[in-house]
This record gives sequence, structure tokens and C-alpha cells, in this order.
Amino acid sequence: MIREPLPLICTDCEKEYNLDSIEYRCPDCNGLLWVKSNISDYKNSFLKIKQIHNFWDFYFALPKIDKKFLVTLGEGGTPCKASERIGETLELNVLSFKNETINPTNSFKDRVGALLISHARSWEYQRVVCASNGNQGASIAAYASLEGIECLNIIPNEIDTGKRAQMIAYNSEIEIWGDLVDDTIIHALEPKYNIYYQSTPEYNPLTIEAQKTIAFEIYLQKGPPDWVLIPMGSGELLVSLWKGFNELKESDIIEQIPKLVGVQSEFSSPIVNDFFGKKQEKLAKQKNSKSHALGVLVKEPLYKELAIRFVKESKGTVIAIPESMILNSIDELIRNEGIFAEPSSALTLAAVHILNKEEKFDSDDKIICLITGSGLKAPYVFEAISSQTKTTGKGSIIITKLKILSQISLTSIKGISGTKIQELIGNISLAAIYQHLKKLEENSLISRKKEGKIVLYFITNKGKKVLDALDILITLL
Repeated sequence: MIREPLPLICTDCEKEYNLDSIEYRCPDCNGLLWVKSNISDYKNSFLKIKQIHNFWDFYFALPKIDKKFLVTLGEGGTPCKASERIGETLELNVLSFKNETINPTNSFKDRVGALLISHARSWEYQRVVCASNGNQGASIAAYASLEGIECLNIIPNEIDTGKRAQMIAYNSEIEIWGDLVDDTIIHALEPKYNIYYQSTPEYNPLTIEAQKTIAFEIYLQKGPPDWVLIPMGSGELLVSLWKGFNELKESDIIEQIPKLVGVQSEFSSPIVNDFFGKKQEKLAKQKNSKSHALGVLVKEPLYKELAIRFVKESKGTVIAIPESMILNSIDELIRNEGIFAEPSSALTLAAVHILNKEEKFDSDDKIICLITGSGLKAPYVFEAISSQTKTTGKGSIIITKLKILSQISLTSIKGISGTKIQELIGNISLAAIYQHLKKLEENSLISRKKEGKIVLYFITNKGKKVLDALDILITLL
């Protein structure tokens, strides 16, 4: 088989390469490599898009892959919805939320899963490896499972349980390595993984190509924005959006790149600290505390320098959010916008509050908050939010049903058994699990299907709608 070479260019020295292997470092200067895009026909191609259907509408802007290898679960084409209430409260007239939670595995990483597994197929790989702290691993597992490709996920000890549950449900092998995602990322470069297609986001330049399509969709849905707020872990998502907007600018589709705002948690904010010349407190000194935003908990971000460079070029800024604001922001999104965001995503709304208080925005600025993943992946959020309800007698029952329903939702493609639900949730008897399943089925929130001796449970459309509005679920049960 002859592999279609990847056209790569160094982000530092600008030396170009055509490679038939996945590489992320420039052999000459050790700078980071990314894909050199052919933007010659961008303008005509974008004019042809009257309505966004899915991620592959941007096939023309992605690395060349024969269409017979393309994989999809219906990712992309996510809504960029004008704020229902929060914008009015803050006197921000054009605040919108780009909601990536409705992707097949409930996060923006499904764009990456679709592209990387398609590329792995085109290069005839039978195995993929991914080191991540959750969303990318879950997505890679889902898309690999769809094509019968073996998947190995390397994850740290600290990871949202919902994300790990998705990996298991999609038949991924799990290897736990280290306390932080930094440890797993380094481990993924061990020679024993050379037979695998490398789908660790930091090591595969196609990750940025997949994620830049978010910028394309924002432009097509809302026109050129003034501000885009983006959660930051390694910094690669912010770099992706900059690349997308820059390609639009270089194609004379937009006049300027929007101001990019990178958002981290105060618990770990290495990019923010470097941007402002501050010293980061070592995570080892913070063992008595725990961040809610595990999805952006990265100690040594690979894309730190590039992220800082692009924030400055866009005339944007970076900001670290106090942990105390994160759960409040999740609750605010649920109650006012009907969006159930994971903690890492809710950082962007918290940043809007702080920057608005500092009078960084004009009232008519077009502001986009990127909501990258669903709160269904962080079940502990249920306890925090439901503790605010007045129905104390039913609180624990509500929490358990929420956990069960969320686990079924996270494995909606293949279904999940009652015993697997018990294994993932823990601290509850199998009999109690089946009692809750019966109640959920009676309310038409789930359905069942028998395969041999095993009964598998699936979420219904009604169940999905209930999870989209958590306050409705609390009312129903």
C-alpha cells in the first residue's frame, strides 16, 4: 500500500515536509509541525455551503483521504445558539454558545475521532493508541469500534468517570499510567506503541485540522465574531481555532481574526501564568484540593508557546477562573440556556462574567462561548447541583437515576447491561439498579433489547431531552 503523504510545515522555522508517518516535531529545529493547508479554493468552497450538515462538509479543507475510508457518526454541524437569558442579564446583546455537547459521544473530540480513524483506515492500521484525560479517548474508542479497529487508551488516575465508562463501553483496552495526563502523554511515545496509529492529540497534527472546523462553523452560523472564549488544557484547541480563522482570513473570507480568550482553572493555569509572567504553584503542593475541571488539568502544555503567541496576535487575552465559580457556571447554563456543560466547558461562561465586569466587552460585541463537552461525563456534578434542590427526601433517588440515565446515554450506540451499570456506578446493589431501570423504562426514558441472554438498555429520545434539561428530570422523578 502507498500512503498518501501528509504535507506538514514547521510552526517555527517554516520548513516543509511530506511524510508517510505521524510526526509532530520538526527534525531540524524541534518546533511543532502542523498540516500545510491548500486554501486556494476555500472561497468558492465556502460559498457553496448553504447549510452545515456535518463535519465532512469541510472535506475540501482537510488532509487528503480517499472518500471510501471516511467514517462518520454524524459529528459536527453543532448549533451556535444565541443566549436566551444570560446575555440580557449581562447586557451583552450578541452572546452565543457553540454547543459541542450534542456530538455523538457528547464532545468536540468527535470531529477528531472521525478524521483520525478515517486516516488510520487509509493507512491500513489495525490498532490505535490514545493518551488523554478523557474526551479524545472516548471518541477514538467509539469510532475505532465502529470500524473494528483495536483501541488502547492510556489514561491518568484522575479522570472523569463518565469518560472512562465510554471507553470501556466501546471495547477499548484501558491502561492507567501516572497521576496526570502529562504522564500518560509521555508514556504514549514508548517504542512498544510504534505498531499503533498514534491518536494522542498532542502527537497527531490532524487533531488541529479536525478542530479548526469549529471556527468554520462559527463563521458560517454567526458571521465573523469579535470574541471567542475557549477552554485551555494543552492549548491545542485554541491553536486549532486560530488556524481555522487564519485560513479564513488568508482566503479573504474574513477581514480579521477574532480576539481569542484562553480560559484555565486557577488550580492549574500554566499558560495564563506564562502569559502574565507569573510563577505556577506546583500541583504537588495542592494535594489536599482537587480541581473540578479535570479536562483541562495539564501541567506542561505542549502548545503553550503557540497558544500565547496566537492570543497576542489576535489581541485577545487569557484568564484563570477560581474553582468556586465553576459549579455555579454549570448551574447557570442549565437553568438559563438548557445546556449541561462539563466543568471544563463552564470555564468560558465564568470568564464572560469576569471580563464583562472588567468592561472588556462592548454591549454589541459578537461573543462566542465554546462549550466543548457534556456534564454527563462528570457524574459528581449531579450531587453538587441536586444538593441545591428542596426535595431532600428524594435527593438520593434522583441522583441515582441521573447517574444511571447518564451512563446509558454515554453508551447509546451499543447499549449497556444492568451489571455493567452497577460496575461503573458502584455502591449500589444490582437489585436496586434494576428497580431504577424499571422506573426509567416506565417513564419511557429508556428502552431495552435482548441479545442472547443479555438485556441491553438504550436511551430514548425522551430520555435525551430530559438530560438536556436537568431541571426537567428533577421535576419528573
